[in-house]
Parts: sequence; structure tokens; C-alpha cells
Amino acid sequence: MKYLFAFLPLVLTLAFGLFSPNWALAHGDEIPTDPGVAKDHFTVYGQSDKYEITLYYGEIKPGAETNLTLFLADFYQNYPIEGAELSISTLENPQIKLEATHKSAGVYQLKGIFPENKIYTLTVQVAHAKGADLIGIKGLEVGKSLVEAPVDKQEEHTSEWIWFLGGLLLGGVLMWFLARRRNRVLTMLLLLLSAWLAQPGAGPAFAHGDDEHGAEGGSGFGKTAFAPKETQFLFEIWTQPTVVGDYHATTSMFGTIVPSVDGLGVVVAPQNGRITKVSVVVGQRVKAGQVLAEMQQSIAIADMVGIASNNASLSLELEAAKNRVKAAKVNLDRLKKVSDIAAGKDLQNAETGYQSELAALQILEKEVVISNTQANRRMVPLRAPISGVVGEFTLTPGAEVLAGQTLLSITNLNKVYVEAQVYDRDVPVIRNGNKFLVNCSTDDHKTAEVRLISQAQTMNPGNQSQRVFFELENPKGEFKIGEFVTIKALDNSTLRNITVPNSAITEINGKTAVFVKHAPEEFELAYVQTGEEDGTRTLILKGVEAGERVVVNGAYEVKMMYLNQ
Repeated sequence: MKYLFAFLPLVLTLAFGLFSPNWALAHGDEIPTDPGVAKDHFTVYGQSDKYEITLYYGEIKPGAETNLTLFLADFYQNYPIEGAELSISTLENPQIKLEATHKSAGVYQLKGIFPENKIYTLTVQVAHAKGADLIGIKGLEVGKSLVEAPVDKQEEHTSEWIWFLGGLLLGGVLMWFLARRRNRVLTMLLLLLSAWLAQPGAGPAFAHGDDEHGAEGGSGFGKTAFAPKETQFLFEIWTQPTVVGDYHATTSMFGTIVPSVDGLGVVVAPQNGRITKVSVVVGQRVKAGQVLAEMQQSIAIADMVGIASNNASLSLELEAAKNRVKAAKVNLDRLKKVSDIAAGKDLQNAETGYQSELAALQILEKEVVISNTQANRRMVPLRAPISGVVGEFTLTPGAEVLAGQTLLSITNLNKVYVEAQVYDRDVPVIRNGNKFLVNCSTDDHKTAEVRLISQAQTMNPGNQSQRVFFELENPKGEFKIGEFVTIKALDNSTLRNITVPNSAITEINGKTAVFVKHAPEEFELAYVQTGEEDGTRTLILKGVEAGERVVVNGAYEVKMMYLNQ
């Protein structure tokens, strides 16, 4: 008991400091209220297990018509709710009705008159295909001004010092009357210590709950990002509740897009020659068998001279034969006209001569046709081997080509193959029944499902990996021949854990994170530990709990708001 009075000044001074205005104890979990970020309007909220309401309003004068803006969103996905019918009244005065007009996706304008200055609670009846609901919105203050009176810092500071000096004076008086001489030094030290702890500005503020506040990871930013509801709708910031579900373990492999059986066709020169005509252009879609170009075969000069000489001789003989047939026909017709006086023998000889000359003419005509056919065989049409798109080429009429030279290529990307490199450790997952996905190795993030068509038949001599082929339907031609891709094998066995879409994952300060929506206009940064990903979803090992609403679309926009606040 001999030190009881010595510690009494410390207790009194700390007591006065504890209940002075600069000591603050934060509140616990509450219904979200106006965060005070916006300076041109007040904000109140309401929510249920279906809908989330955000209400903006300015200064409301009693008795005057006022306009309010209501944002109606899906509680879990944050999608704007369109086509809802809203019936709005006040709990304090059911006679007050607000007229709701749809303005845009999820945005409604409210009009009404509030008769007096007071705090109102709105009741909103929502009728929509998603389901009917009744939601209360507390805290709408009529008569409240957006411009608040400035706080008198000098007066506040003076009040804090009065509390401080009062405690110090009372402790000092009690020290002189109650403390013994030998304890006065100790009492004086305790009095000074209590004075330092209770001085204005030294009092701490206690935060609520288990939340971490202030800077995180040395970034200098808080853990919460404020995003106005209208901005969320504009940037399509959607959310999705996390759930514990089936997750398929994945194995990643690397591969290359290669042409299928009918995916690549080439046109080669059958022999030496010269291009005489090109009928297509680069990028043109053609059908199998379509003539793409024509070439003239190259032959020996002697053959060319012989063919030309033979054709000329046949032409002369043909012309002479035609003249002989014509003369024989004239002679026969003349004798027929005078048959009554002409000798029968002469008429018979004229008929025989005509038939003989006509037969000789027909034989010459056949020889000419054969000769021309042989000459025409030198013109070779170049046809498309498959249907597809003409690739790049440099052919022009008059260009000389060599036998075996590749002249044109046709590509058909409707169906392609994926050649994967599979190492021994991954062979067990390459089996029928598993699901296989392929996505490009660039930033385009194209993803498609592929079908296993062949187990490994050959080895890559460079790295001793097995070559496995998959078939990929590619109607839009998104995957190109020669493109590097990643193949993911999804095992049939499943894990029960939390997963999020890959679009929800972001990175801040080198750490993997997601944004969790915990209030209508507030998003909290949550650092997470991730596991495997299957091309569309990522396994979350630590950092978020089931049921939390994670941003799955617009995470980049929320990240920018977080970094720029």
C-alpha cells in the first residue's frame, strides 16, 4: 500500500487523457454508409440477397421537388438490373411517394417531395424477372447541407489542453499531500510519464475487427479502393462469389500448330516451262480442281521446227484437197443437169471422182486435228489440289519455271493438328477420357478444346520428347500453322477447393492479388496464394474465403483506381 498514493497521479492523469477528445475508439461492423468521398452528393445504400441499391442525392429542401439517382445492381454479380418496376415510399410517412423513371442500364431517376427536415428511411419494392424484393434504405437526410461548417481547430486544441492540465494539476496536488518524502522522486517521475502519455495528440486510435489498416507491403496505399457506382457500370466491373467446387488438376505441355491431312496443298511445276497466265491473287479462296495458272512446256528446238513444218504442210494439202473436192462437185452437178444427153459412163466416173476426193479431204482433216492436239498438249493447266486460301507467291506471266519447283500453296485452317512435346513424367495424363485445352503463347489468350488423335509414335531426337498429335477445329482460323501453343491436360480426378476465373487475378507490388467487394462502392485488396490453373480458372490456396464477391471483370480498372487514390 505504500506505493499506492505514488501511482495515483499516473492513474488520474491517464484517466483524464483517456476521455479527452483526441482518444478515439473505432466502431465495429455496420451497414455501409456514405464514405464521404464524393463532394457533390450524399450516398446511402440498401441491399438484400438479390439486389444492391446505391442512392445519390444532393441537398434536399423540404416542400420542394427533388431529384435522386438510384443504381440497382445484382447483389452477387454487380450487373445493372434493367426493366425493373420500382415502388418507393417512406417508412415515416407512407403518403410520400417517389416516382421512378428508367434512365439507362441499372440507373433510375427518382422524383418526389419531402415535407420536413428529418432523416427518412425509404422502402423500395422491386418487381423484376429475377424476383420480387423489398429493400430498406436508411439515413436519407432532408435539409442537410453539402457544405459543412469548418471545425475550429484552435477551440478543439484548447479543450484538449484543459483536460490535460486539469489532470496534471490534480495529480500534483495529491502528490504533495499524500506522498511521503522518500517517495516524492518516484512520484515526480511517474507524474512526468503520465503527462507525456496524456498530452494532446499522443492518444492512439483503435481500429475495429481483424482488418489490417494503413499501408500494406510498403506500397504506401490503403487496402480499400473506392469506385462510384456509375463508374462500375461504365467499366463493367462485375463480381462473382467464390465457392468451393471441383477442380481438375492440369498438366501443361508445349506444342506447335501443324497442317492437317487436307490442310496444306502445294502446286509444283511438272516440267520445265514458262508461265503464260495467272488466274488468282494472294489471299483468294479457291476450290479443289480450280485452275490457278497455265504454263507452256519447254521442248527441243528441232521438235518445235518439225511440228511447225508439219503443220504448214498439212495446211497446204488440206487447202488443195478442199479445192479438188469443190471442182469434182461442180463437174458432177453439171453432168447431172444434162444426164438425158450425157453418157452414163461419164456421169458414173464423175460420181466416183467426187467421192474419192471427199474421202481424201476427210483423212487430211483428221491429220490436222491430231497435229493441233499434239501442239496444244504443250499448254499445262495448274489446278488447286485442295480447297482453301492461296498463299503468298511471286509468279508472273512470262516467268520461266523448273520441273519440281513449288509455284503456289493453298492453306485450309478449318482443321489443324497440334504437335505436342510430351516428356516421360507427363505421359500418364495423355490418355483418352481426359480433357485437353490449347491456348496460344502470345497475349491474345485464344483457348480451344482439342481431341487426342494419336499416341506417341516417334521421338524428337533433339530433346528426346515424345511427339503426340491432337486435332483442333479451327473454323475462324484463329490458330496459324507454325504457331507455338500450350496444351493443358485436365485430369479426371478432382480437388475440392476455391477457384476464381483467371481474369480476377492481378499483381500489385510483385504479389498476386484479387479485389473483393465488401460494400456497394468499396473494393478491398486481398493478397492470395495461388495454385494450379487450368486455362480458365486458378486454384486459391489462401487469401479469400468462400462466399466473398471477387471482381472477375474489370479488375484492371479497379487496380488503377486503387493505385491512383
